[in-house]
Amino acid sequence: MAISNYAELQTAAANWLDRTDLGTRIPEFIDLAESTFNRTIRNRQMITKKDDYSLDGRYVNLLTDTLEVIRIVVDVSPQITLEYLTPEEIAERRSSNSTGRPAYFTVIGGSTNQIELLPSPDATYTSSIVYYTKIPALSDSATTNWLLTNNPDIYLFGTLVEAFPYLMNDERMPMWNARLDKALNELKLQGEREMHTGSSLRMRSRPLG
Repeated sequence: MAISNYAELQTAAANWLDRTDLGTRIPEFIDLAESTFNRTIRNRQMITKKDDYSLDGRYVNLLTDTLEVIRIVVDVSPQITLEYLTPEEIAERRSSNSTGRPAYFTVIGGSTNQIELLPSPDATYTSSIVYYTKIPALSDSATTNWLLTNNPDIYLFGTLVEAFPYLMNDERMPMWNARLDKALNELKLQGEREMHTGSSLRMRSRPLG
């Protein structure tokens, strides 16, 4: 059957699982699969740019859907792209009261999800931020997204793999894992080809810690 929306994904997963006692668990398996996708998938579809991103203090909150920062460009003349440093490098270079136009940033993950700037801004600077955004979560009200549309096999086998705790001795699990790994690898290779055919995006991203 075709898998083009959240309901069809749940139906397909139920058919593949062939377990009447797991039907109500399938939305949980999908949620868990999406958490794994956000940790492992980096694709051009996930790259987002936000203008008018204010740098107004030593610490600035990241946008709530941020997975990894790609670049931050300060809107001055000429424009300045902030250089990434590790948290340790920021600490080593910072003097106690250093302020000025930011030149460096690092990412502070955990529960804060912030960037730290060096030097601390001496005014509010407007910037643009380019980052990897989370894959939009499926739900009854948000029934599809780019990953499900383009790669329904990733969603299906990702969902089935998350049922593993209930299928400890199921001989189908290695096959589902292999199918998921194959689909993820194909998506990665596709993304790499796209990056080398006309894209000027050549940068290292900065994951949340």
